[in-house]
Amino acid sequence: MVQHIVVVGAGVIGSAIALKAQERGARVTLVDAGAARASDASFGWINASFYLSEDHFRLRSEGLEAYRRLSRDLDLPLTRAGCLSWEFAGEELARVHGELTGLGYPVERVDAARMADLEPALQGAPEEGLLFQTEAVAEPAALVRALGAAALARGARAIRGVAVTGLVMSGDRVSGVDTTAGRIEADMVVVAAGTASEAVLRSAGIALPMLPRPAYILETPPRPRMLNRVLATTGGEVRQRADGVIVMPTSAAHQRDDAAALEDAPGEAADAALARLQEVLPQAGRDWAQVRLAHRPMPADGLPVIGAAAPGVYAATMHSGLTLAAITGELAAQEICEGPSNTSTAMLAQFRPQRFA
Repeated sequence: MVQHIVVVGAGVIGSAIALKAQERGARVTLVDAGAARASDASFGWINASFYLSEDHFRLRSEGLEAYRRLSRDLDLPLTRAGCLSWEFAGEELARVHGELTGLGYPVERVDAARMADLEPALQGAPEEGLLFQTEAVAEPAALVRALGAAALARGARAIRGVAVTGLVMSGDRVSGVDTTAGRIEADMVVVAAGTASEAVLRSAGIALPMLPRPAYILETPPRPRMLNRVLATTGGEVRQRADGVIVMPTSAAHQRDDAAALEDAPGEAADAALARLQEVLPQAGRDWAQVRLAHRPMPADGLPVIGAAAPGVYAATMHSGLTLAAITGELAAQEICEGPSNTSTAMLAQFRPQRFA
């Protein structure tokens, strides 16, 4: 009998799981409320140079490899642009370089002259930085559309504009979802609803505490081509899209930002971010076209949540979902359709939802 899987949330994580589960022979229904998704407002940087533990590093590093595998099958809006970073200096830079080298991650220390060759538009660059050649960028909304379309092309179905209001229990097992348009029965429910995952799981008595982590992402009007890769600077992270638009979180340290609230108004935050960028990239200008508010899905300890949360329900919620979507899709679909393997058990042991029970 074909297993019917309902995936709650059609962001990058839900779409990746839906695609891989459908490929494994399941019958998948994506249910999406249609509200603003964290995926759509993501910065778009796919990397493993940021990590919170060795297990987290391994998962993120394998995420890059999973995108390579996925790219062999799909035409994804993804570019292996690399990253030039000078978030750190002196002893801290040496420490980060040593740790990543010890973990086997491709990283190179580069001096000011090399940075000028790599990014000629830079002015006032520091004496030293780190180069991550294997890191990538993706256009978030386009990536979500590509994964969702691929899932539907393989036979999945999508119900959009309908919110899940709770999980349905049959005895001690989740057997479907209640929605604003009625009940949907399922053999397995995957909760990949980003910041809404906490409330959906709570309806069945499952704990997944989340932290508030709002962020602004600004976009400029199109500019002449001036950047070749992601820059991770002391003033913020920045990249340039193929259409010339410069994209930048307004926080000076977006990946490490632990603010629970945004103190500045959107326009003020964007102005301040572009003023910082002016110090190293004057050609970027000080005009911005739009600012997006993103609510990043952040479990209480900062680490991903991936795994069976109770009989009949599987949870997949994390930041950065964009970095981890491809590997989460592979591992979650395998566990849901066939059960845990030695590989998935080893890779996901530290990220199971039971740690919050």
